[in-house]
Amino acid sequence: MGILTTLLAFIIAISILVTFHEAGHFFVARSLGVRILRFSVGFGPAIWQRSFGKDATEFRLAAIPFGGYVKMLEENPEETLPPQDRGRAFNTLTPGKRMLIAVAGPGANFLLAILLYAVVGMMGIPGIAPIIGSVDPHGFVARYSSLQIGDRIVQVNGAQVHDWQDFRQHLLSAAVDQQPARINVRDSSGRDQQIDLPLQKLPAESVGSGFLTEVLGIGPYLPPVVGSVMPHSPAARLGLRAGDKITAVAGHKTFSWQEVAQRIEAEPAKAVRIEWQDPEGRMHGGEVSLQTVLAQGKMEGYLGITLAPLPQSLIVQHRRNPLSAMVYGARQTWTVTSLSLEMIWRMIQGTVSTSNISGPIGIAEVAGQTFAAGFTPYLSFLALLSVSLGVINLFPLPIFDGGHIVFAVVELLRGRPVPPEWMQKAQMIGIVLILMLLFLALYNDTVRMLKP
Repeated sequence: MGILTTLLAFIIAISILVTFHEAGHFFVARSLGVRILRFSVGFGPAIWQRSFGKDATEFRLAAIPFGGYVKMLEENPEETLPPQDRGRAFNTLTPGKRMLIAVAGPGANFLLAILLYAVVGMMGIPGIAPIIGSVDPHGFVARYSSLQIGDRIVQVNGAQVHDWQDFRQHLLSAAVDQQPARINVRDSSGRDQQIDLPLQKLPAESVGSGFLTEVLGIGPYLPPVVGSVMPHSPAARLGLRAGDKITAVAGHKTFSWQEVAQRIEAEPAKAVRIEWQDPEGRMHGGEVSLQTVLAQGKMEGYLGITLAPLPQSLIVQHRRNPLSAMVYGARQTWTVTSLSLEMIWRMIQGTVSTSNISGPIGIAEVAGQTFAAGFTPYLSFLALLSVSLGVINLFPLPIFDGGHIVFAVVELLRGRPVPPEWMQKAQMIGIVLILMLLFLALYNDTVRMLKP
């Protein structure tokens, strides 16, 4: 995936979300009689601009595509507005109307998220079947539950699980809430059982990226089928071919690709016996000396094979009718919003690590990955980012919509406008806090990029 693709995906995402956000402010303000002077997508000099309507509102695309704004008419004590504009200034509205305009931006982002998730619900995102393919013997799941390789996840805390991503989201939500997870599974022999996973015992810094694999120690089922064989590798000398299914390594039966990888990595520079089944069902076996590679600071065995594409039987694509999709969109938006708010609150309390905060580099990277993955994954990413933008803009800081809401509430309680010097001091504090948050996000992005 090229840098240009990543940048393009990021710019498209930001432009769509900013346009919807500012459109929320625009339409509510105009419906309340406010004169809109400018609607800008982006900052800086204009690339394109036109004026429309009876108010000659200027619509523009600007050179810096990382934001946008709606400029409304404001009354200045030193200037007299023309008769047709009197009563149409934003700062002369009642506090309640100003609150409506302020909340309309985040509201538009939540509405966009609902619609995007609904489209995703109708189209369906191909996902991996929720079957456990690996359990780290030293991981959290192995220590605190009886989940086994081959178990198919059916429900988590009463919610249906359709694919591996559903499973991750339900467990992550329970972990953030510091609640146990009640998991309904169907084991490899077809028996149903209920297993409790005490996620409340997890340490604060565990909630974040790599939650399932690194923290819980589990992974999805990936069949141990060879996709390709590297030339001149141990696998090539052994006679392995694309389509072969590895059934045992060093005398140990292998159910999943992860098990094969673990067995191979544990035997650097050793001769091991590999057993496999070819596509025609014939069994083969042989001994080969593994090569040694350096990975993440330690020596590991190397066989020289890649994973085959997943068979259609393990790819899940759950599609919904339009009504069910809208319900799914609303529920998914609520779930992501509540999870985001809970994560923020836990960070403030110190029970969740701030390393989960991503900045523009991390967002751009995910934008590029989902863009390359396909239309529906990119739509799902846009929905998630739209929720995040809505939540962030409700922060009670002056440079956000939440700050305007706070000032309007204070004015309602005081019965008169907030003094300008209060607003200036609050804005300075808000700018400092935002800069600190931005530096933290950039630091996290940099650390993630530098990880081996």
